[in-house]
Amino acid sequence: MDVKKFGTLYMKLMCLVLCLTCCRHVDNSKQNASSDTLSCQLDTLSNSILAQDDGHFKAYMTPSPLIMDGCSKDDIWSRVDWYDMNYVWMGEPVDSVDYHGKFKLAWDKHYLYVLVEVFDDHLNPTLDNGIDNYWKGDYVEVFIDEDRSGGDHKFNHQAFAYHVSSEGHAIDKSTSEQTIFLDDHVTVARSQEGNKYLWEMAIQLYNKDFDEKATDNVPVEILKNKHIGFSIAYGDNDGNNSRENFMGSKQSHGQNNDEGYTNSSVFGSILFLE
Repeated sequence: MDVKKFGTLYMKLMCLVLCLTCCRHVDNSKQNASSDTLSCQLDTLSNSILAQDDGHFKAYMTPSPLIMDGCSKDDIWSRVDWYDMNYVWMGEPVDSVDYHGKFKLAWDKHYLYVLVEVFDDHLNPTLDNGIDNYWKGDYVEVFIDEDRSGGDHKFNHQAFAYHVSSEGHAIDKSTSEQTIFLDDHVTVARSQEGNKYLWEMAIQLYNKDFDEKATDNVPVEILKNKHIGFSIAYGDNDGNNSRENFMGSKQSHGQNNDEGYTNSSVFGSILFLE
């Protein structure tokens, strides 16, 4: 073979090998970067956002328990729609830069799962020790009436109004009219990217027989077609030692839109479906 021709062919082959190697390296780098960037995000364009004036929602069953990591990685979250959480219950209408919220629902027989996405330009912790003024920091409030019977629940457990604080506590009132932690009812994890916060929760359902002084309370098992009372809201504190806005999941929540913490008849609902 002609040495000159062989040299030319060899150089062409080497260039082709180097080009292919370089391309593979770039593709892998992009894939890894994309995976890292999206690990705690949802594709917010993949699902519609449903506004329910009457506050009646549907939750779909997940075939396996979810991992509470605040990163929304479980498959069910990519398959269910967002619900709107922007009805003004207290305060003035807000710019979406200041606050915008939405949530998703899922379930298995042990837990109601809730994923909340909030854009908040100022996330403020619970004031004082997490008990005093617990409703004045930024928090997600989840209202649960296990048998959907309605009625007063201010100082009893006919229903619950869990104030889920930025520190991860679930706070409500006791039968002795004290403010207490019910942290074993709600497991919560939170992640942040800029002004976007994901709150991921696994909530056990307890009925009106719950005894805060007992150690043998048994959560209620969730079954297909079960109906519970439910609402959800976000208390927004912009740093003024007070709650400026209270934004909820349905158009009306009782008198002055502030009746939910005492009266479960104003709650919306969840229907559990497969």
